[in-house]
Amino acid sequence: MTSTTKKTLLASGTVLAPLAVVLGICILFVAAVAGGAAEHQDEGGDGTALTGQGMPAKVDGVDAVMLAAYGRAAQQVTTLRPKCTGMRWSVVAGIGEVESTHAAGHTIAAGGDITPPIIGPRLDGSGTGGNTTPVRDTDHGRYDGDTQYDRAVGPMQFLPSTWESIGQDGNNDGIKNPNNAFDAALTTAVYLCGTGPSDLSNDAQLRQAILRYNHSGQYADKVIGYIHQYDTLAPNVTTGTTDVSGNAGAVIAAALKEQGIPYVWGGGDINGPTGGGFDCSGLMVYAFYQGAHITLPRTSQEMRTVGTSVSRDQMQPGDLIVFNNDGNWGHVGLYLGGGQMVNAPRPGKNVETTVVSTGYWTRYDWDVRRVL
Repeated sequence: MTSTTKKTLLASGTVLAPLAVVLGICILFVAAVAGGAAEHQDEGGDGTALTGQGMPAKVDGVDAVMLAAYGRAAQQVTTLRPKCTGMRWSVVAGIGEVESTHAAGHTIAAGGDITPPIIGPRLDGSGTGGNTTPVRDTDHGRYDGDTQYDRAVGPMQFLPSTWESIGQDGNNDGIKNPNNAFDAALTTAVYLCGTGPSDLSNDAQLRQAILRYNHSGQYADKVIGYIHQYDTLAPNVTTGTTDVSGNAGAVIAAALKEQGIPYVWGGGDINGPTGGGFDCSGLMVYAFYQGAHITLPRTSQEMRTVGTSVSRDQMQPGDLIVFNNDGNWGHVGLYLGGGQMVNAPRPGKNVETTVVSTGYWTRYDWDVRRVL
């Protein structure tokens, strides 16, 4: 990301086209009611719950997994850099646009791994990619495959030495990979925040942060232009407003309105919570009836029979996702777009929005059902 002296991120050229599969997986527990078998499990607590990123459900030209990575990074960095405020998905996305056009042209797996890897031009001082100062090899080719000179790596174009010093594990898989969307996005957010107090909602401070990333006024102007452009996009339904229209938007709004309501096994019907709350399938029954006057079957197993089956890479906001994490297809949730879902997780938790494009739920089979 930065050169050794000026911390200048020398961007590379090759980018990739996303064939992304965004896992819109949900964490709602399907409790069986009226004779149905109860489904219940612990989602493993991978820390992916969202508190409202103000993200759009989708952005033209941005792979769904990359978009989820940007949003998750903006959330995670608040813990890693508590003195940094004003970080948002659009800031990380602005860097991603300029550095690799969001990894356009490559395949991005649900867990964030990008193939083939994005490797920038050799920084041998020849002028390629704007580089006129040689950067000798620092990683023995570990990240860039070059044992003579360094090359910027990944969708956010980090120098190997920079990655080695601040690389982050954004998807909690125990590996820090510059060619993983979640790892690269979180590392970008951490680097932009720095170690001292900063407010990235202030354009002057935002500009200084970007200049640390790449010490070029022209570069900063370009990134800030994209950030402002992204800031104008409609927020995701997780903020209480939505750019999802029609029945899907109404169903999502109904479910989101119940955020904060406790999980209660067997709870929920077409009229609202029962026994003081919802289980995962009860929330779906309520949301679909209130938003679209559709009466769903009561259990997650039965919900696998409604609508039509849709592949993961074709998911749309408003789709149901049924998970087979217990051998019995025992959980269901509502996909929001942007790699997120709303769900009633488990006893002791409340209805919430969570990232589903990485983490616990990606380990299991799921059946995506389009009802709307």
